Amino acid sequence: MDAFPCLSVPDDGFPIATAGRRPSLHKGSGWRLGWDPTRSPFVALVGGEAWALELTQEEWQAFVQGVQRLQQDMEAIASQLMAEEGITLEQTCPALTLIASGSATAWGLYVQLHQGRRGEGFWPADVVPELCQALAQCFQEAL
Repeated sequence: MDAFPCLSVPDDGFPIATAGRRPSLHKGSGWRLGWDPTRSPFVALVGGEAWALELTQEEWQAFVQGVQRLQQDMEAIASQLMAEEGITLEQTCPALTLIASGSATAWGLYVQLHQGRRGEGFWPADVVPELCQALAQCFQEAL
């Protein structure tokens, strides 16, 4: 099983924050993920050990899709890197920037919001696999 399960986000829409869905909060050691489709304008929450950011629908969608792309890119490049080589990959959109930094199999994740209230946070490499697994679970619960 992959350390970073791939998320499946449809190109035609984003079902997590749709009416009629139950609020959800997932927590682990060093991370938090939550969404509540009834709250507006902030439908989601992402957080680390000592920080949290509320996200709009646009930011939440960009976050999920960006993490998915980073996971796929890291998996694709893993065979081209030596074990001790480091790499930094970035996903940027109008709403936010995500940066994965480390090795292809153990990378930290940085998020920076660009619109409105702005904010930033970081998950260390030992937290990211569980965070990604919970993100995939959160997505599946919303379907």
